[in-house]
Amino acid sequence: MATSKIIDYFRLKDIVNQRIVYDLPLNYTDSQSSSTIKGFEKVLLPEKPKIIVYLQGGPGFPCPVPTSNSGKTKVLLEKGYQIVYLDQRGTGLSTPLEVKTFKNLVLKEYGNFEVDSQLKFILNFRADSIIRDLEQIRKDLIGNHHKWSIMGQSYGGFCCFTYLSLFPESISEVIITGGVPPVHFKADDVYKATYQRTIERNLHYYDKYPRDQIKVVRISIGLRFGGTGGTDGIHLIVSKFDYDLDLFGYPTYDLLNTIQQFLGFETNVIYALFQEAIYCNGNSKSNWSADRLRYALDNEKLFTLNKEQVFFTGEMVYKSMFDDYSELKPFKELAYALHDFSEWSTIYDPKVLKTITWDKVPIVAATYFDDQYVDFEITRKVKQDIIPRGNLRQFITNEYFHNGLGQDPETILSSLFDLLDREID
Repeated sequence: MATSKIIDYFRLKDIVNQRIVYDLPLNYTDSQSSSTIKGFEKVLLPEKPKIIVYLQGGPGFPCPVPTSNSGKTKVLLEKGYQIVYLDQRGTGLSTPLEVKTFKNLVLKEYGNFEVDSQLKFILNFRADSIIRDLEQIRKDLIGNHHKWSIMGQSYGGFCCFTYLSLFPESISEVIITGGVPPVHFKADDVYKATYQRTIERNLHYYDKYPRDQIKVVRISIGLRFGGTGGTDGIHLIVSKFDYDLDLFGYPTYDLLNTIQQFLGFETNVIYALFQEAIYCNGNSKSNWSADRLRYALDNEKLFTLNKEQVFFTGEMVYKSMFDDYSELKPFKELAYALHDFSEWSTIYDPKVLKTITWDKVPIVAATYFDDQYVDFEITRKVKQDIIPRGNLRQFITNEYFHNGLGQDPETILSSLFDLLDREID
């Protein structure tokens, strides 16, 4: 049973934050292991709770602490929910992993820092372990016989499907934004689609800012492409970089710091390590899918350095990053071991998912037609092949990109609650 204690409590105008820390098993599959990690969440509970758990995108990103009654917090509170903002294991205050903490934890657990021990340890930070953490927390907060709602953005939506696969009886409803996982697809299938969407976004960018084509070749950042306003933010950086080169011959520190804040590889190492592992369900290897497909016949000229035009690569993680980023270098051996690993745990169970009708657990999802990172066609096929007819009701739109929830939570969530509340013709 999970043990918990409140370590922080504060009120900000009309919202209350209780920050609760749990001791949870490191390894749920090893009954002989007594090792624990800290799980952390921010909890708001009245006498008769109506709880919704928010699962953050990523992998490897914590939940921001809600410090105002705004955004999705405001919408959910107005719907009568109390919100559990979970720091998924390995992030935030849930035993965060970085170079020093990772090494100390592995040494403590296994007595050595061999790559096999690193691999064995990091495998405990997958979606199935995250969901088992939540089950322990649910039982502690509301008891074994009470259900709660879950909501996931991007990778958080993937985790929602893992929850549905493992513990569907614990869930009252599921809300997903830009995050229906590619249940029966391999990493290569995903990245073929992602590269195509990324090409489309690059073409849009250069159509919108044609003068940037020459500037980018001079400079030779791209994750921001996938969000609303992403191309505009990149354009401002490109313009400033080009100006600095003309004025000084080098970029200013202020600009370099701005670029560094765009990238989370060094502060969110799980993202770099698990970016392709999230597509491994059972016996399959990722084998550096994004890196290999970058050099595929149709992609090589576009996504490698040349003197004509340089395309941004989006969310992809490449081998070279474990040489280039100082905080990723110590993880290089582990990264190669992960990409060669094939005995992955099962995080999605199609047999179970095919039994989840609307009457059992209603699922609604915001699906973005031009989503760069969660392909529209793959989502359509998952709905068609995996989810029973009548479930996974979708709010489909081309007005938003992958970050629609952050851009306009009122519109996105009200559309999804409308799908939950009304009959579909």
